[in-house]
Order: sequence, then structure tokens, then C-alpha cells
Amino acid sequence: MNTDMTKTYSRLNQYCRIMALLTLIPILILLIGAMSPFLYYFFDIQNIGLEFAGFSFFTSGEDYVDSKSLAGWQATIATLMETSLILILIYAFYQLRLLFINYSQSEYFSVKSANHCYIFGKLLVCWEVIRFLSEPLLTMILTYNQDASARYFSISFSSDDIITLFIAISIMLIGQILKKACQLDEENKQFI
Repeated sequence: MNTDMTKTYSRLNQYCRIMALLTLIPILILLIGAMSPFLYYFFDIQNIGLEFAGFSFFTSGEDYVDSKSLAGWQATIATLMETSLILILIYAFYQLRLLFINYSQSEYFSVKSANHCYIFGKLLVCWEVIRFLSEPLLTMILTYNQDASARYFSISFSSDDIITLFIAISIMLIGQILKKACQLDEENKQFI
């Protein structure tokens, strides 16, 4: 029985090591993608060559704006806004990677692991909220120099946003519950 449990933990640790490695993929892709807003708004490069069958991972900018017509301040603000959203996601995936690294070292019920889980969920919530709030601001900034009839702001909230928020809030709650369970476990150990 004990050897079966050891095999299960060993296999689980191995899966967590694999997941820790796999989380490097979105981190690296997002790091490369973080250059995309800068290249689009300042150099009118719509993608960085990673295009396949008409789909590009790193398309930046909006259909309603010509990046060549933007003032420097508009391009700077748009670049900072879009890049900051990407950096939030990079940090979120970094927290997920740290969580899997802890799990690969059999730290399943530790405050440190629970904090990584909570921070991952919190960053996803922040990313979704900031993305929602930045869209109208970004469209106003990018259309500021256009004729009065062409200026507008856009706001959207889809079912994908609701699902992302629900999952992110659930992950945050799970992280908090795990943290509380770890604290209770530590208190119980002190009484024994």
C-alpha cells in the first residue's frame, strides 16, 4: 500500500515538473508578444512574422486607427497600456509556474503554494478588469486626432470575459481556502 502511494506521489510530482516546464511556453510567447504593441504603434509592423494560415499571434492595434497618423503621446500611451496587460499575464503565468514547482517538490499544502495559487487568480482578475477598463480609454486616445464624427470609444464584455472572471475568482478562492487549511494544520500540529 505504501509503495502504491509513493508511486502516485512520484507520478504526480513528475506531472507537476512537466507542467512547470510547459508554463514556460506561454511565458516566452507573451514575452515575444510584449514587443508587438511597440512595433505596431511606432513602426507600423502589424505582426512579427509568426503568421500561419492567416492567423497571427502578435497582431496589435485596431482596425479603426492608422498607426502612422498617431502623435507620439498617443503611440506611447497605447504601447504602455497594451504592454502592461501582457506583462500582467506574464507574471500570472510565472506564479502558476512557481505553484507547479512547489507541487513537484511535494509542497502540496504549504502557505507558499497557496499564495501562488491566490496570486495567479488575482492577477487573472486584474488582467480581465484592466482589459475591460482600458478598451474605452484606448479607443478614445487612438481616435483623438480624427474628425469629430470619427471619434468614439468602444466597450465590450462577452461571455468569454464572464468565464475568465469566474475561473479566476474560483482560483483565488481555492488559494485562500488552501492557505486557511495550511494555517489550521499548523495550529493543530502545535497543540499535539
